[in-house]
Amino acid sequence: MTPPLRATYRLQFHRDFPFAAAEAIVPYLARLGVSHVYASPILAAVPGSMHGYDAVDPNLINPELGGAAGFEALAAALAANGLGLILDVVPNHMAASSHNPYWMETLEFGPAAPAAALFDIWWEAGRLLLPVLGDPLRATLEERRLRLRADWEAGRFVVAYAEHAFPLGPVSVSALLEPLAHREGALAPLAGVWAALASGNVHAPAIAAAREAMRVLPEAARERVEEALAGADLAALLETQHWRLAWWRTAADELNYRRFFNITDLVGVRVEDPAVFEATHALILSLVRRGLVQGLRIDHVDGLVDPAGYLERLRAAVGPDVPVFVEKILEPGEVLPAWPIDGTTGYERLNDINALFVDEAGYRAFEAELRAANLLRGTTGERVAAAKREIMRTSLGAELSRLVGLVREGLREEMERGDITEGALARAVLALLVHCPVYRSYATDHAHDPADTAIWAATLERVEAHEDPMTVAAARLLLKRLEKPEVAGDRAFRRYFQQVSGPAMAKGFEDTELYRTPILVSVNEVGGDLDHPAREPGELRRLFAARARMGACDLVPLETHDTKRGPETRARLNALSHRPALWRDFLREAAPTLARLREKGEGGAVPDGLEERLIHQTLIATWPITMARLEGYLLKALREAKRHTTWETPDQAYEAAVLRVAGELVEGAGGEDYRRLVVELVARLAPATHVLSLAQTALQLTLPGTPDIYQGTEFRDFSLVDPDNRRPVDFERRLAALSGEGEPEDVEKCGLTHRLLGLRRDLGCFSGGGYRPLDFAPSPWHWFGFVREGEGDAVLVVVPTRVPEGVPPEMTALEPPAGFRDLEGRQVSLAGHMLEARLPLLVALRRG
Repeated sequence: MTPPLRATYRLQFHRDFPFAAAEAIVPYLARLGVSHVYASPILAAVPGSMHGYDAVDPNLINPELGGAAGFEALAAALAANGLGLILDVVPNHMAASSHNPYWMETLEFGPAAPAAALFDIWWEAGRLLLPVLGDPLRATLEERRLRLRADWEAGRFVVAYAEHAFPLGPVSVSALLEPLAHREGALAPLAGVWAALASGNVHAPAIAAAREAMRVLPEAARERVEEALAGADLAALLETQHWRLAWWRTAADELNYRRFFNITDLVGVRVEDPAVFEATHALILSLVRRGLVQGLRIDHVDGLVDPAGYLERLRAAVGPDVPVFVEKILEPGEVLPAWPIDGTTGYERLNDINALFVDEAGYRAFEAELRAANLLRGTTGERVAAAKREIMRTSLGAELSRLVGLVREGLREEMERGDITEGALARAVLALLVHCPVYRSYATDHAHDPADTAIWAATLERVEAHEDPMTVAAARLLLKRLEKPEVAGDRAFRRYFQQVSGPAMAKGFEDTELYRTPILVSVNEVGGDLDHPAREPGELRRLFAARARMGACDLVPLETHDTKRGPETRARLNALSHRPALWRDFLREAAPTLARLREKGEGGAVPDGLEERLIHQTLIATWPITMARLEGYLLKALREAKRHTTWETPDQAYEAAVLRVAGELVEGAGGEDYRRLVVELVARLAPATHVLSLAQTALQLTLPGTPDIYQGTEFRDFSLVDPDNRRPVDFERRLAALSGEGEPEDVEKCGLTHRLLGLRRDLGCFSGGGYRPLDFAPSPWHWFGFVREGEGDAVLVVVPTRVPEGVPPEMTALEPPAGFRDLEGRQVSLAGHMLEARLPLLVALRRG
């Protein structure tokens, strides 16, 4: 029997945390009170993958995790403990890897390969470009880093390069084998089957016969083949394949397959094709139909050609009762399309809760300090537009070039008349991507929503405000083709534009601007809004009430595998926003230490002012932190910011200089005074941090929606972006905490989580219940509260959103409805009532 959806617990599977490890903690998760495990992808992935989003076979459960047997054992353990399972599904892409049999078959046989239909490859552009070489092809050949070899077990000939292997096509294989077969009779059968394939007879039985002929070839014949491979003209052979090897840097300018963002070893999948959908979802759907899986989470739905069509097909396949959630980032004011799903994975909910604890005036003081130091210029919109423009011109340059090529044909008449130039066309495509206010629109060849038109209109308005007249004129012509495509190129342009605008936003905002603008980095979150970092209680009351009326069951996280910071990392910085004078004092007192430690670079001080503030806030938010953790984070942050170093062209000298300064601050003799300042500040913030930590936890577990607990965060979590947030979790300590053993603050948070999950299990007011906001008189504690009411029971929740020093937590501004008792069974009186002896936090209930 499928358990009702009450709360999920995210687990990140990899070879060091396989199915057996998850099976061992199932009793703990059941006792904690969640209803479903929410699993990262479980399909076969590139060996050693720490995340599973690089699948190599959609019809095989990952052997590194325990394979089918291990998965079924886990599913049985979950069922025995009354828990369900939600699987993370990745329909948009697969790994372009030698470990992917479908990819290898496509490289080997080209567009005629049975597997070629799976991938979004533009064969009309020529041979499949593989930008994998560390150096240009000529240098790689001259240095003999490519070699021909036979993979007898796989049944193919390959060009080997480092850990990669690229299969020779049948024409080349046949040409190599034919002269050998005349001299070595044992090779005749092998040469014959490959000659058949070379003639165009490419189908599964013929391929299987060729594979088997290689596997059974006698050893003496194998030696003759290997001698021939050693003497073959490799450069000439490379020119006759369905693929061509290239320097990895060419991917920024030239590519003829769709990829995930700018990751060239993740190739797009044509899941919009019903046959491809069936081929890539057969195993997942089988697990659902067998009752081993009770829900699905869809990764990167915005990457698909037609998200609505995909979700409709998926819903028809799984039925109406299987929860389906999508990873979708909604911009402020954006409404989720009317898809047949149960909601999103909740980035917007995380930001709603976080914004309640950010002090607007404090944030503006932080911002003013940056501007006074001449470290922050322009508006958020201007900075994001500049970042998106940079991304499209560099790492997504190949995508930009393809878009220009797709739309050029439809505008040939205008170009011949001189109404639009080639340069203006390219600038207009770029401008539309740069100024698109959301991740994407969703128009298809058979339908588009008025919301799509509104997006394009808003885009044009921004283009008109910021671009030159010729670019604006060209953009108007392009927008007509987006709304009403007239030729095949226009339709292809719209499809691809909608797939590229999401990566442009993600790479420009999430992976650039959020690392460049350290005003208060607790706000710099996926789906966040730097222009509106704080939210008024009244605004959120209306939002939560509306969600309750609609019976929202989408996920409500405080952390995910993709968030930039953990719940307590944000809570400590949010507490700092309440007292901006502490930040100003810290900067002033830390300045002498930084002046001694910073180094001189060609462009100025290293680290520069923005990087210093990022380091300060990171250390304050996570202290105590090891240098190993900080080093990994700072390298990622520096390269994502793309100000002095990048992933593509790292300035290792600059990076080393920043890390030397950071290392001295964290553990060197020269940072002793600095560390004292950090420790003192963290101690000043500790009471507020703890209260805000529990307050946001209480909201997550009681507001409308389905709480989603990221692995381990029932304890305090001061983590940073991945891979820091994917460190091993000590579940033994968490189990002990349920019995009151361990660090008091961890025990407190784990206990609160356990008790509130128990209420969600035992009371009806959380499943379809109402939401009644409570009003409070002005108070230094800025109380926020509500009642969740059902037919027979109700829960009262009151939390502070500010924690002033030296002010007692009076709650006499509210007289609660009669009949509420706290979790200890005592009649509630709000005059100083606390959930725990020292916490101004109240959860009370009334039973029918």
